[in-house]
Amino acid sequence: MEMEQEFAMIALVYQLEEAGYCFADVSDEELRQAFMNNEDLRDLAVPRAA
Repeated sequence: MEMEQEFAMIALVYQLEEAGYCFADVSDEELRQAFMNNEDLRDLAVPRAA
């Protein structure tokens, strides 16, 4: 993964976390694979309890 793609993935994860999603149980590799395959990262996350 190129550096620009890595930054884009991190920014997307940050935005999703700000929107209430939690990636605590997802490995970095799972996130990378989903991002590179244009999958919806929200499918890996769990909504954070209010």
